[in-house]
Amino acid sequence: MAEFVLVSDVTAEISQQNVEKYGMEIVPMTFFLGDKEYHQFPDNHELSMKEFYEGQVAGLETKSSQITPVEFTKVFEKVLKEGKDIIYYGLSSGLSGTYNSSVIAAEDLMDRYPGRKIKCVNPICASVGEGYLFVMAAKKAMEENLGFDEIVKFLEDTQASICHWFMVDNLEQLRKGGRISAVSAIVGSALNICPIITTDREGALRVATKVRGKKKAMSYLIERIEEDGIREKNDFIMVGHANNMEAAEKLKSEILERGLAKEVEIADIGPVIGSHVGSGMCAVLFVGENYKDV
Repeated sequence: MAEFVLVSDVTAEISQQNVEKYGMEIVPMTFFLGDKEYHQFPDNHELSMKEFYEGQVAGLETKSSQITPVEFTKVFEKVLKEGKDIIYYGLSSGLSGTYNSSVIAAEDLMDRYPGRKIKCVNPICASVGEGYLFVMAAKKAMEENLGFDEIVKFLEDTQASICHWFMVDNLEQLRKGGRISAVSAIVGSALNICPIITTDREGALRVATKVRGKKKAMSYLIERIEEDGIREKNDFIMVGHANNMEAAEKLKSEILERGLAKEVEIADIGPVIGSHVGSGMCAVLFVGENYKDV
């Protein structure tokens, strides 16, 4: 049986350490800070996250663009030339056309490499949620020696159970991204409102609720872990943050103190997703047994 490589894009926020540990390939993405164009890589070698968020907070416009079929082809073909198959899982198709670009590239390459396999799993997870699922898949592949079809099945079967709960601190960035109106942003900021955002089972973003104050928002994230998950099965929880390590560390400590997980990994939200959610966002990602769609 041919070896396979797990491929994702940088919106999964998978660390360079995990990329190397599991032999993954990550497709970079383009983002803009002011009038300058950059590419996000797992090691952020073109522009550090510190520089990005400092620029954003200072008022520079931030935006991103989706991956093209040509960019996917470049990464996919590198793997195929090594005689390996590909499993791709990226940003939710409910949020971006990136998945469609991956399929176009895969179909073209399959004609040119008939002996190889490329499976692009239609994703419904977003950002650190996709990274959380992908790292779990990589661990299972390595520790349980699972094959190509078994990992594809795991991704397809498990993704609907991944709970995404995001506390958003920057309403202005949500307004710029078209997620809330200008009036809502102004009123929400004045009232110190923190929206709690989740993803539905089609992979689209939904405002689940709104709470007043960051402290209550942080408490709400912990409550969701307790309500959506069965403690014994949530061995691994991921905490994501956009330039808010202090809050991420607090969430990690409370999760471990309450016995909600045996392992908590903190992931940085990079410039592509950060362009839309803004500085200050925090998230918890986990497998939820009692999750109810919003």
